[in-house]
Amino acid sequence: MTRTPIWHSASEVPSHLGATAVSIGNYDGVHRGHRYVLSQLIHHARTRSLTPVALTFWPHPRHVMSGKVDPQLITGHEDRDRLLLLAGVGGVLDLEFTREFAQHSAEDFVRIFLVEGLGARCVVLGEDALFGRANAGNIDTMRELGQEYGFDVVTVSDLGPEGQGTGRISSSAIRESLLRGEVETAAAMLGRRHTVTDVVHHGFQRGREMGFPTANLGPTPQGLVPADGVYAGYLTVIDQHPDHVGTAALAGAPATISIGTNPTFTDAGIPQRTVEAYVHDDHSLDLYGDTVRLEFVDYQRPTLKFDGIDALIEQMHKDVEVTRRTLASAPVPEPSAD
Repeated sequence: MTRTPIWHSASEVPSHLGATAVSIGNYDGVHRGHRYVLSQLIHHARTRSLTPVALTFWPHPRHVMSGKVDPQLITGHEDRDRLLLLAGVGGVLDLEFTREFAQHSAEDFVRIFLVEGLGARCVVLGEDALFGRANAGNIDTMRELGQEYGFDVVTVSDLGPEGQGTGRISSSAIRESLLRGEVETAAAMLGRRHTVTDVVHHGFQRGREMGFPTANLGPTPQGLVPADGVYAGYLTVIDQHPDHVGTAALAGAPATISIGTNPTFTDAGIPQRTVEAYVHDDHSLDLYGDTVRLEFVDYQRPTLKFDGIDALIEQMHKDVEVTRRTLASAPVPEPSAD
């Protein structure tokens, strides 16, 4: 059995890994800018016969140091590491970030994790990289430490909107697009469609009663939940509940996705924001307990309050037809490693 090359401490890094080329970052979203940096990491690793490794952190350092869950993260923990591996690195050193960890000096961080932990012979960074206690280390610090500990330092410019090295693709810009419901704009910067992942929970069963049974995610799925509204997308089962093993798992199933507080139903107490997906044409699905990934293709309309159930059902039929037309020209997601 091959173990996934994700390590959570320097001591877990296998001795047979050999010398490495390393890039350091939070990689929220693993967007096109990140993947450009990673492509340069892989290039420099190959020219030096090194193993390319991404060094990253969880939780987000800003969350730990501020005590606030801000910024909202584009990707969840497991999805972030999965996407890093899909970008082609040979391993991910995913370190737990704590206030104690933050006290490492710049030199101690480099010595313990890059040199002793990963055997770094090349470090690939942006010009504005900061590291170590109070972010005291910068690119000049890294160059000085590289001379002391025997590794090269390569700087990489930001990838611009057209991939020409001008401008910047940022996690902040992607986050803002998603919070406005602009999933296509976000996808252009991500280089793929945005996704959220969670276990399917039991809901109020309203959709099933109306002929539109939905897969309901929990209150805190992995990945940033876009703005309230109705979206065209796809649903893929990435991990089946033990009771479902042996049945065919959905992959790239067309779905109409709804995000919001269900304002038509005002008798349900305090409104709760939900994410639910109606998989087209198959009303016999049992997805409870399965882990699913929702992929957002296009925003269709805002959340609305209807005068009654009949008006809502009529609109849901229209939503499904709009989704069908949208997805007719949208490629089905390719299977991905999990």
